[in-house]
Amino acid sequence: MPERVNVNGALGGPDEAAISPLDRGFLFGDSVYETIRTYGGRPFLLREHLDRLRRSAAALDIDAAAAPVDIEAEIARTLAAAGNPESAVRVVVSRGRGPLGYDPAGCGPPTVVIHVRACPSIPEQWRREGVDVAIVPVTRNAPAALDPAIKSSNLLNNFLAWREAFLAWREAHRLGAWEPILTNASGRIVEGASSNIFVVRDGRLRTPPLEDGLLPGITRAAVLELAGRDDLDAGEASLQPDDLRRADEAFLTSTLKGVLPIRRCDGWPIHDGRPGPVTRRVMGLFEALAQTGSNRGAAPGSSLR
Repeated sequence: MPERVNVNGALGGPDEAAISPLDRGFLFGDSVYETIRTYGGRPFLLREHLDRLRRSAAALDIDAAAAPVDIEAEIARTLAAAGNPESAVRVVVSRGRGPLGYDPAGCGPPTVVIHVRACPSIPEQWRREGVDVAIVPVTRNAPAALDPAIKSSNLLNNFLAWREAFLAWREAHRLGAWEPILTNASGRIVEGASSNIFVVRDGRLRTPPLEDGLLPGITRAAVLELAGRDDLDAGEASLQPDDLRRADEAFLTSTLKGVLPIRRCDGWPIHDGRPGPVTRRVMGLFEALAQTGSNRGAAPGSSLR
């Protein structure tokens, strides 16, 4: 399927795209991003993603309003050029070009990069049976260092967590743990390297609170609202590693994963190693929301508003 990259309105293939080597996003990871996917060809929860993009940019004092293009319009143009049945969209806004050194004076205007590719599929077996996760020793950035609530392009912390997990699995000759789970400096679970996490115990659905140091995921927020509307006991609570290992059920959430059950943690099954009733119920609620979002007569995610 085609990939298309849009750099400040210049649209082409990935081999044609270029940014300046003096762009702050390239030099320092001084940029923010969002990942969006389509359902029925339409960007899902687009308003929520763009609002978070602007909040992240504002937290770094990047003036997203000064971007040389209309981001929402360019997303639509890039999606149309790619022509995929379903697409994954990555939007990056950097501070723009500037002199070497940390002083941001003289930088800008912001650079906008929109990358559209075919949406990666999740195997049906994973949705039916769940995936494996592992708790890794790499801790999540502390809010006082680099606030995880800012969706910045500086993802070295996440990469190191993935690398640590990969090396541990390889050395132990273990098969395919799929997502590393990070803790904070206090040892509490915060999130996956590319996902938020939920656990179920005695019918209660819980996810770590934002103050424990995690990204406020768009899908995470949607699941909390959907679960509350459906009279599930859902909310936030700090979680220790054993709260995951000894859970009755657990699942991951993210834009590209949707709601994905967890079957094993650190090689041991979660309860009986099968998606439980609360997980299946939440998956059904989210699927219904996605179908609403793909309805041409409704704004994506409009049932949440």
